[in-house]
Amino acid sequence: MSYEINTVRGISPVLVVAKEMKSVRLKVFPSGEIRLSVPTNTPEEFIRNFLSDKRQWIDKQLQRFKETEAVEKEDTIRTGTSTRILGRQLAIKIVEARQKRIIRDDLKLFIYTPNVDDQDDIDRQFMNWWQKNSKQYFQEQLDRLFPIVEKHGVAKPELVVKRMQTLWGSCSRKNGIVNLNYYLYKAPVPCIEYVILHELIHFLYPRHDKNFHDFLTIYMPDWDERKHLLDFEIVLGV
Repeated sequence: MSYEINTVRGISPVLVVAKEMKSVRLKVFPSGEIRLSVPTNTPEEFIRNFLSDKRQWIDKQLQRFKETEAVEKEDTIRTGTSTRILGRQLAIKIVEARQKRIIRDDLKLFIYTPNVDDQDDIDRQFMNWWQKNSKQYFQEQLDRLFPIVEKHGVAKPELVVKRMQTLWGSCSRKNGIVNLNYYLYKAPVPCIEYVILHELIHFLYPRHDKNFHDFLTIYMPDWDERKHLLDFEIVLGV
């Protein structure tokens, strides 16, 4: 069950999601969405008091995302904005040229185009480049990590990259598919490795039970640190 709640003292509407869980989880997303996951039948009074107590923390995270909006969300690609790729913040520079191409170095992302005044065309060029390069990189990492589960009889899954609102990855054991978030390409490499291995292990252990976490810990002992870094870098939660 989910519903919105307007909290006290100026906090934006919060999406409350009640489900079978043992603890409360509060997240703030780059879009400005605030989501609170709570155990089923949690009293509304507790929810309001909890959010009131977290008001200062919420405001701080919203302000942080506002200050880094160019990094987190590319609504318009233009010289002077920036993006983040594999954990590195890169300044964007549009360059007039006869042929379209995009080149990345350690500091900048150069977008060459004959249509410097056509913003829609530049945006499409960037999105197409991102989709192609992110999928290529994710595939390389999946191919490298796949042998960990292959020796247990798992067939190599198909990789799908798409925009996802709140998940970094998901999988379909029935259809043999691993879905990865389009925006995961922003994250540092260790975080990407964690998400991919996490989804591959689900083909062995569907649930986040002891077997799942024991297996993950064997092959990635620092997975919890990687997960924390991913949450802190892109989605902030408590």
